[in-house]
Amino acid sequence: MQRLIITGPCKAQFEDVPIPKCQSDGILVKTLVTAISTGTEIRVYRWIPVDHEGKMLHGGVPFPKDKTENGYSMIGEIIETGKDIKDFEIGDRVFLGETHKEYTAVPANQALKIPNHIPIEHAVMLNILGVGQIALRTGNPLMGENVAIVGLGVIGLSALSYCKAYGIHTIGIDLDESRRNLAKQMGADLVVSPKDPEFQNQIKKSINTEGVDIAIEAASTWNAIKTSADIVRRKGIVVVVARHTDIPNYNPVGHPYFSNALNIRTVYGYDIDGNRWDKKNSTDMTIKLLSERRLQMDSMITHKIKWQEIPDIYHRLDQGDLSIGGVIVDWR
Repeated sequence: MQRLIITGPCKAQFEDVPIPKCQSDGILVKTLVTAISTGTEIRVYRWIPVDHEGKMLHGGVPFPKDKTENGYSMIGEIIETGKDIKDFEIGDRVFLGETHKEYTAVPANQALKIPNHIPIEHAVMLNILGVGQIALRTGNPLMGENVAIVGLGVIGLSALSYCKAYGIHTIGIDLDESRRNLAKQMGADLVVSPKDPEFQNQIKKSINTEGVDIAIEAASTWNAIKTSADIVRRKGIVVVVARHTDIPNYNPVGHPYFSNALNIRTVYGYDIDGNRWDKKNSTDMTIKLLSERRLQMDSMITHKIKWQEIPDIYHRLDQGDLSIGGVIVDWR
């Protein structure tokens, strides 16, 4: 079978490896589609660690010595079940947090069955959507409050999807016109560039207050955190959902931010299992929203490619092609 690997800075290729064996407590899955996370996966493609010491690829994952798989979103069809499996059958469609490859074998408790009426191109975005949901939940907007999303890549657009599903007044902010257009198509109440001379005035006019209640930073740059801090109200909330490897060129706790009593919250992963909004409950909610077609998905998916094209789309993203939003990879 073929699997995608990264072997060094901007080096993506496919490797032919044996199909894995199905274990007694597991399932063997043939991939239908995967999704590309255009932020995380391109950081890995660029061979950039998350720490200054260069020891960690992700939180809790050591940096590889020679190669690594990439990706974390897959929909596949079960082609074999272990002898101890009762809740899954051959032919079931399942979501897995797996990398880009033709087959995978996992314990059955890591799989999520996907209803047949949900398009697989939507369901494969579950993990990416989940990051947007976690960001919004961390901000915890109250009835009547407004949310600005700074950075309209797939994570920012995912947060916008949940905002629209629940009727939250939302402002989309990005430097790139093509990404702003995606947010317009998805129904953002205001879409604006931070370079617009009327940037602050447009926001104030849209919300009729002195600042937004919550700003979600999803651009992976400190300039975006600064923009977020500049537009929130006194005691407003800035949620940092994007991972940062750069260094700020301003003092985030200096004037005027300190005296504005800002709340800066970072977020990574779901709540602890067993809590109200753990991974299961959060994902179940997203499945329900997808079933009811309440999440705006079609506009955020801009490219559908064959698996052989992954290195090319990585290269385009690395070169700054911001017209690329959600990418669905077909393995059929």
